[in-house]
Amino acid sequence: MMLRPSPQRLPALRAQGDLIIATLGGATVTVEPLTEKGLDAYYTRRPALLNPFKMLSKGTTKGLLAFILRIQNVGRDRVNFDPGQAWLTDQQDHRSAALSYDELYGLFSDKGESAKVLRALEETTLTNLLVVPPKLDREGLLIFPAPDPTAKMVILEVGSFYVGSAEQLLLFEFEIRRAP
Repeated sequence: MMLRPSPQRLPALRAQGDLIIATLGGATVTVEPLTEKGLDAYYTRRPALLNPFKMLSKGTTKGLLAFILRIQNVGRDRVNFDPGQAWLTDQQDHRSAALSYDELYGLFSDKGESAKVLRALEETTLTNLLVVPPKLDREGLLIFPAPDPTAKMVILEVGSFYVGSAEQLLLFEFEIRRAP
């Protein structure tokens, strides 16, 4: 299964290749869906960390959806984002929340090298409130459970996203392509 950006309904969002970019007053947010190869590449760029998703059995990782979320604060106000308010919704309104640290811990705690695995998860997945000071940027992974097998599209809703005190509505739309 692969995700591809579909036409975006919100005027601040545009698709560019595999990315969807939101240009907001004071911040730029980029979302990129990752395949297994993409996850490998993400962790290869961080040689001090192992790829925890390689520890999971094939059946477990097949279902997970991973997105890199990059936030660039280009303004004067702080940007705040609560990953606990990120949702994935399909066209039939099935909603699932991004996996919390406790849920990820449950998936990985019985795997080998659990201390290294948990360190990699802590450093790369977005599970706690993220504050991005002016002129800085942050990125991390949002991990979701598998969408319904009949889903043809999903919307990544990045809720509780604030530039200063102004809440922003961010809905990133993707179509699902499955291998025949």
